[in-house]
Amino acid sequence: MNGVIYCRVSSKEQVEGTSLESQELACREYAARNRIDVLKVFVEKGESAKFADRTQLLELMEFCRHKENGTHVLLVWKIDRLARNVGDHFNIKASLLKQGVRVVSVTEPIDANPEGNLLETILAGFAQFDNDLRATRTLQGMKRKIHEGIFPWKPPLGYTTVNQPGNKKTDPDEPDQPAFGLLQRVWNEFATGAYTKAEILRLATAWGVRTKRGALLSKQSLSQMLRDPFYAGIIRDPWSGEEHPGRHLPLVSREVFAQVQAVTARRNRSVRHQRIRPEFPLRMFARCSACKHYLTGGFSRGRSKYYPYYRCFNRTCPSLTYRRSEAVQEEFTGFLASVAPDSKAIDRVAEQVVTAARSRSKTSEALKARRKLEIERLGNQHQQLISMRMEKLITDDEFLAQRALLTQRRLELKNSSAGTALDEESVTTQLEEICEPLVHLAATWLDISPALKQRFQRLILPAGFVVGRIGTADLGCLFSTFRASEGRESNLVPPTGQFWNQLVEEIRAFAMLFRDGEDHELAA
Repeated sequence: MNGVIYCRVSSKEQVEGTSLESQELACREYAARNRIDVLKVFVEKGESAKFADRTQLLELMEFCRHKENGTHVLLVWKIDRLARNVGDHFNIKASLLKQGVRVVSVTEPIDANPEGNLLETILAGFAQFDNDLRATRTLQGMKRKIHEGIFPWKPPLGYTTVNQPGNKKTDPDEPDQPAFGLLQRVWNEFATGAYTKAEILRLATAWGVRTKRGALLSKQSLSQMLRDPFYAGIIRDPWSGEEHPGRHLPLVSREVFAQVQAVTARRNRSVRHQRIRPEFPLRMFARCSACKHYLTGGFSRGRSKYYPYYRCFNRTCPSLTYRRSEAVQEEFTGFLASVAPDSKAIDRVAEQVVTAARSRSKTSEALKARRKLEIERLGNQHQQLISMRMEKLITDDEFLAQRALLTQRRLELKNSSAGTALDEESVTTQLEEICEPLVHLAATWLDISPALKQRFQRLILPAGFVVGRIGTADLGCLFSTFRASEGRESNLVPPTGQFWNQLVEEIRAFAMLFRDGEDHELAA
C-alpha cells in the first residue's frame, strides 16, 4: 500500500520549532507499523488551515489525481492539520475518495465505520470551533488594545514597533526617525493650503520621504496618510468606527489634522506661501471684481503708518485697484448678518434632518442584510471554486484569477458603508451645539481664532465671494437649506442622496470647528 504524508503548521514559531518534525515522525512510524510505503511528504509552512487553497495541499491533490502514482492513503497527524473548517474537511476528503485515496489520522481513531465517521465529524467540528474561538479571542484582544490606546497592527509610515517578547504589543509605537520628522513637515506644509497633493508629493520626494521598503511615496499612499487619524494621536476602531486616544506620540496636532481634512475636502488649489495673518482673514477667500482671482493681503505705507489692503494676486488683472481691508471685511460681516438663521429655521431643518436620519437608518439595515447575504453567497462561490480546482475542472490561472475577483468583491462589501453614519441622537446633539454660534453668525466670525477662520468661511461660502457682489455668492449646503426654510413651517422636503451626505458633513464640520475653537481657547 502506498501513501503520502501531509504536515502543516500555521505560525513562524512552529516552523522554527519541532512541530513539523514531530508530525512527520508520527506519520512515518504509523506507516511502518501498517506497512505503508511513503511516496512523498508535503509540508505546509506557516499557512492557515482556514483556507483550502494552500500551495502544498493543491500539489498533494494533484499528486493523488495521477493514477500512475498509486496513492491509496493520506496520513495526517491530526484532523485539524488538514482543515479547520468542517466544510473544507469533507470537501477535501470527498475529492480524495474519488481518486481512491482515504484520509487517516495517525493519532485519532477515525475508522471507516459509523463510530469512526461520527468521531471524525466531531473532531472536524472541534477544529472549526477552536479556530473560531481563537479568532474571537484575537478580535477581542485587538479591540482591548485599541481601547487601551495601543495600535494592534503594524504602525504606519513614520512609526516603529518596539520589540517585545512574544510579539505581543504592550507598549505604544514609537517615532521612526528621520521619517517622523519629514512627515511632520509634509503635514504642516499641506495644512497651509498652499500646495496641491501633487506638489506636496514632489516636495516630500525631494525631502527624502520613502516607504519602509525604501520606495518612493505614491499618490495613493499620500492620500491614505493624510486621512489617517493615527497621526493625530487617534486610533479608530475599524469594527465600530469609534475613536480612542492613542498612547503613541502624535505626529501632528488635532488642529493641523482638521485643517488637512478641510484642505483635502475642498480640493484646495491655492498658491504657495499662504500664511495665517489676523490682519487679512479674507485673504485667498475674497475674489477680485475684475478677474475673479483670489485677493492677497499687504500693507501700504501712508504718511504716518502702514495700512492693510487687499489686492488681486493675478498679475494680468486689468484692475490695479487696492481694496481697503476694513471695507472688504465690513461687506462680509454684513452678509453674515443677512444669512444668519434664526432658532426657528434651525429647528425646522433639524426636524427634517432627523426624519431623514430615521428613514436612512431603516434603509441602512436593509442594505446590511443584503450585503450579508451577498457575502455568504460569495463565500459559497469560493468553496465551489476550490472544489472545481481540486476536480481539475479549471486551470491554476483561472483559479487564481477567479479567487482574486471573489476576494476583492468580498472586501468591497465588508468595507462599504451603509450610508452616512449619523443617527438621530448625534444629529440632534450636533445641531444644538452649532445653533447659538450660527444665530449670531457675524459675531462668531469676529470672535473665532484666525487659525479657524478659513474653515468657517468655506463652510458658508465654499468658493469665496467676489468683492462688491457678495450677494451672488453660492452658499454652502447647510446655509442653502436654512434659506430654503425661510417663511415655511415644517414642509421642507427631507434631504436625500448626495445632498444628504453633504448636509450632514457640513453639520459635523461646524460642530468639530466649534469644538476645536473651544480647545484652542483652553490651550491659550
